[in-house]
Amino acid sequence: MSCDLPRYRWKKPLFENILDRSVYGYVKYILENRQLSKSHIEKFLNISIDNFDPKFENDSVERAIEVFRDMINANEPIGIFGDYDADGITSVAILCIFLSYLGKKFIFKLPTRDEGYGIRVDVLEFFKDMGINNIIVLDSGSNSREVWQAASKMGLNLLYLDHHEILCDLEKDLNLVNPHLWNGDLLCSAGVIFRFLMLLDKFKSCCEVFPTLLELATIGTVGDSVELLGDSRIIVKLGLNQLKNSTIPGIVNFFNVRLPYITIEDLMFYLVPLINSAGRVGKPDLALSFLLEKDFHKSIEKCDLLESLNQKRKSIQSQFFSICMSILNESLYSPHVHFMRLDDCPKGIIGPLASRLACSYKKPFFLCSGEQLLYGSGRSPGNDIDLIELYNQIKSEYPAINDHFINFGGHQGAVGFTIKRDAFPEIKKRFERFRIRESIPFLNIDISFDGFSIDDNFFRSLKAMTPFGFGNQKVLVHTKGVELKSLESSIDYSEVVVFKHYNNIRWIIKNNRQILKDLLNARFDVVWEAKVKNDGIDFEFLDAKVVFLNCC
Repeated sequence: MSCDLPRYRWKKPLFENILDRSVYGYVKYILENRQLSKSHIEKFLNISIDNFDPKFENDSVERAIEVFRDMINANEPIGIFGDYDADGITSVAILCIFLSYLGKKFIFKLPTRDEGYGIRVDVLEFFKDMGINNIIVLDSGSNSREVWQAASKMGLNLLYLDHHEILCDLEKDLNLVNPHLWNGDLLCSAGVIFRFLMLLDKFKSCCEVFPTLLELATIGTVGDSVELLGDSRIIVKLGLNQLKNSTIPGIVNFFNVRLPYITIEDLMFYLVPLINSAGRVGKPDLALSFLLEKDFHKSIEKCDLLESLNQKRKSIQSQFFSICMSILNESLYSPHVHFMRLDDCPKGIIGPLASRLACSYKKPFFLCSGEQLLYGSGRSPGNDIDLIELYNQIKSEYPAINDHFINFGGHQGAVGFTIKRDAFPEIKKRFERFRIRESIPFLNIDISFDGFSIDDNFFRSLKAMTPFGFGNQKVLVHTKGVELKSLESSIDYSEVVVFKHYNNIRWIIKNNRQILKDLLNARFDVVWEAKVKNDGIDFEFLDAKVVFLNCC
């Protein structure tokens, strides 16, 4: 075949036979093939706050609740410290709204990108100078040993609510709420504070603000790309339903009208970047003010200001993307891993710029900028390349490289790091000499059918599995022995419908004339990706294998 199909290796479902063809049965079958635990499957199928992870209610959380109660009852304001991204900002917003409802005074502080991520000793000094001794730290603190020690010496009372991996030994009396302590369901910081507040006796009298807190926890979860399983799925599933009747004026204004629905894509590609844009240009307080604003008309002004900041961020990012493209196009060497330094690039642009380059070149990209210290971000192109594992492999080959990094951390798809400027040439050399073993990627098929003989319950099950995202990928459908025929085409042939169940359930091939030429009017096994829309489902072509027939 001239279009070189198949392009992937196919991994078929573990279980061939579908015994229960009800909506529930199809969903259960797909999740079992994905090897989810029984508890995750149960919560996946039964979305309710009653099904939150019971492990969250434990001795360390109960101790933290007592500390929090004492803070509320104390005759002084509470200090709140968060982070400059969507998760950190929504976490602070949740706590601010809850304390406001109780009539408790508080003072918040958000860091700028230039100040860097995480709680610092100078933040403690800021609150101490204001006469505040009770401080709640959100979205950081799990590895802040210097801060723990400083707080103890300064006589401050700190409570940490975090979700990051714990990389050091904890002090005995540390007041920390972090699901990693008890191997609980993965949550973002907004999810942690949301679940924590729900355990308070006072929360029962705060029913009025529950919808708002749920909306904010949903935005934080989507913004932090947490796996949509367990507690995080429950929050997002319920929160998306609530957001269509949002109680937050800024969100209503941003989406212009009260939509009949708001999708996870609406949050991921529009609202979250809007909130993040403020932090990226050094004004995270504006994003927080946008979420907390109760006046409808004032929220319009703040929304417009955030939009202008987002456009500014996009413009700066485009300029530096062009610079990167010029550098890369002039280079005769194309490494498996790129490690670049960009002079004068704002910190807030480095992460999304690295992501855009990684997606464009299908390779891991590490970018950094700064003066004496270089602050950087790394992004994976998403094709099963784990950046933490990549770093560990490079470190195993060149152990001394670890000494060049002041810090390095993150997760599979995104990392942050700090290095000394004079160490850059050596680090660049080691990273760009590393060779990633190339392999043909897998398609993990979720379910197989003979041809297009598919019943309505399967289509309903796809709707039930929404929202899709990290940890709950779109369903891959394998149809056996199908003959594809062009039913209708867009004017530019960018989309061709090859089969229809109904007008709103279509099987399509997009943006590839060569594939169309090779596949139409022939018989193949085909893999499709199910894209569930609010008005239907599109099954988009991914790959195909010829069905060889014996000729008489």
